[in-house]
Amino acid sequence: MHTDQFSNIRFHQQHRRSLVMKRTPVGLVVFIPKWLNPDSPQVRAFVEEGLRKLGSPVPQPEIVSENDLRAMVVEWSARIGVQPGRVQIRDMYRKWGSCSSRGNITLNSALCRVPRPLAEYIICHELIHLLIFNHSKQFKALMSHHMPDWREREAALQAHLNSGKC
Repeated sequence: MHTDQFSNIRFHQQHRRSLVMKRTPVGLVVFIPKWLNPDSPQVRAFVEEGLRKLGSPVPQPEIVSENDLRAMVVEWSARIGVQPGRVQIRDMYRKWGSCSSRGNITLNSALCRVPRPLAEYIICHELIHLLIFNHSKQFKALMSHHMPDWREREAALQAHLNSGKC
């Protein structure tokens, strides 16, 4: 296998029995059992087959910076009327963002590689969780009030992820 094929793939060892390759917000990730070495022939063969099915990941340039994301948090916090605690940006394999019960917001660093309106959707979504900590009708009504086109942005974000541009 060419090493350049491996360079855009992340390996995540965890307690599991089988190998899984997923397209995540941070790109292609191979989840492997802790006992298995990422350089093993079994993993290499699995990755080669996965690349045939999913296609090679193409690194995407940054569209917005982390500072832009932080500025969007400030802007949307003022619009919504909330004040988050800590705001951090880091790689996240399974989600675009999260809101803790303490009011801290974590944003996926992959949001730097999506169009601004899609990043704004995630920021608005997480900030609304400061008011309603679930996805109830009230939550959706607040989303619609502050961002009337949130459903279209949500669908566009999923399409962006499925296109392999993350």
